[in-house]
Amino acid sequence: MKICAFFLIANTIFVNAFRGLKMSSANINEVIKLKYFLPTTGYNSLLNKIENHDISTVYFSEKLDSVISENNEETGSIYGDYSITKINPLITTSLTDLSVKNKVETVFLVDPRPPITTTLANSVLGFIEGNFFPILFLSLLVANFRASQMGPGSPFSMPGMPGSNSLEKDKILVTKANISLSSFAGSPEIFEECTEVVSYLKNDTLYQNAGAEIPRGILLEGPPGTGKTLLAKAIASEADANFVSVAASEFVELFVGMGAAKIRSLFKRARDNKPCIIFIDEIDAVGRQRGTGINMGNDEREQTLNQLLAEMDGFADNEGILIMAATNRKDVLDAALLRPGRFDRVITVPFPDKESRKQILAVHSKNKVLDDSINIDLIAELTNGFSGAQIKNLLNEAAILAAREGKTVITESNILLSLDKLLVGIAKRIDTRDEDARRRVAIHETGHALLAALFDQYFELKKVTIQSTYNGAGGYTIFNEHGNIVDSGLYTKDLLMKRLVISLGGKAAENLFYGDMQVSVGAVQDLKQANSLAQRMIGNYGMGEKLEVFYNENVDNDRTPFLGRSLSMGDKYSDKTKQIFDKESIHLVNMAYMEAKQLLEENMPIMCKVMESLMANVTLTGKEFKDLML
Repeated sequence: MKICAFFLIANTIFVNAFRGLKMSSANINEVIKLKYFLPTTGYNSLLNKIENHDISTVYFSEKLDSVISENNEETGSIYGDYSITKINPLITTSLTDLSVKNKVETVFLVDPRPPITTTLANSVLGFIEGNFFPILFLSLLVANFRASQMGPGSPFSMPGMPGSNSLEKDKILVTKANISLSSFAGSPEIFEECTEVVSYLKNDTLYQNAGAEIPRGILLEGPPGTGKTLLAKAIASEADANFVSVAASEFVELFVGMGAAKIRSLFKRARDNKPCIIFIDEIDAVGRQRGTGINMGNDEREQTLNQLLAEMDGFADNEGILIMAATNRKDVLDAALLRPGRFDRVITVPFPDKESRKQILAVHSKNKVLDDSINIDLIAELTNGFSGAQIKNLLNEAAILAAREGKTVITESNILLSLDKLLVGIAKRIDTRDEDARRRVAIHETGHALLAALFDQYFELKKVTIQSTYNGAGGYTIFNEHGNIVDSGLYTKDLLMKRLVISLGGKAAENLFYGDMQVSVGAVQDLKQANSLAQRMIGNYGMGEKLEVFYNENVDNDRTPFLGRSLSMGDKYSDKTKQIFDKESIHLVNMAYMEAKQLLEENMPIMCKVMESLMANVTLTGKEFKDLML
């Protein structure tokens, strides 16, 4: 509507200006320019006006396909003085005779436009004038593209452009790190490894006298958020060495050879600032295995990797330089990069265990005031699988929540609420669901929680609630394995089968209460988790019947990170093997579903009691749930 109003206003302004412009016959060229806006007159009306002497002049167009007529009576505007009539060129003679007969002036117009050569020249000059800066930019771009192909020493090179290879523009700075190893809280073995590296750098003469060589490179490998970058900074600080930190993605360039040139400049900068530690973050950006892309080509990334390999262990002297790198995907790195002489030592930084999580909680709570009643052991258990960065974020969210309540002391309730927010999303304060929907969710979550409570030899139920969240969950159940199981990492087939049963407990509970035809789609995520676990049990863990010693690389995504290599190798498994794999995976899920329905049916009175309690209280802790089972 706004657009229509704009055009209406613009049209009104134009017409008013059109009417207010007085014209004479000498200015017929101006009329011709506006001929598309003139009122039209039919051919018969034009003849009548000529015969009645209402027209003073008729103007024939150059192509003789239209006539502009000028009225005898002037109104003071073009719109009122002129009109246009479309005609057939064949009737020009008869119309001219009629005009002469009635003493109406007849004029044949000539195209006032300049010759084509002048028009073309003006157009070219106008184009150049209007596009001077874009043309200049494109010219510079082409020149620097040629410079990048010819190398940084070419005459086309310009400072700050791709051909110049200026390191300052990439902001690769040599700094002194101000973080100590005491800032790292985690596995003590990792701490010892890093302390040993610092000892190498500080007491290199001692190690050389003993015949030991200082490691040239150290690779920090582990999941995101476990403190790899923090360790690199701490090692540089403790060793009192200069620290150069770059992201591997900074070496990925559009122009061939630019990444390799940056690598050379980086190592030159490090040699000028010995002792120096070079830290390359996310090294997999340039260190991926060569020849694994779909095109199998020799691309810019491979040139950069070749230069990095040469700099790390080539003819250049790297004494006093330690290369450290971090990655989440060691399995994708090129074998030449991982060999001794380049990365001599690989330090795996894992997710922290329970004791490490307690230490991390202590480190990140130094600048916060925690309530004395907080159970640190409980928080450490509930944060199983959290990285150090996630634990830091948890305490920060708890501090924000406490400040929102006007408090400066963080309580256990603040931490637990923040944990729920991180795990399942923001909870809805106002429940707009009707009674039937809430009851269905209560039945669903009771199925999960009851089965987790029944399998108490493996699992510990922490919480069950029917409070909905903005992530789409109508309710949720929190449980985890006992600490000794998590620490050992030895999951048996019986334990994994119990997890399958718990995953399908919600669907089984709905089936018992509502029947097959009334089961909702609320179990879609449960089905996804159950089928994924069953496929890993058969394909990776050797827990099938016929496929008892089978390993399927297609299930383990971390083992097949290269599409190009997979395509070149072809399919490893026969159709019969795939059929058996699918059949046994579905069999595990079906067995778990039948067991879930059987156990829930046997404990129907407890289910009803728990469901009613959830309807009344919304949330039950693990202890409250256990009390209802007595």
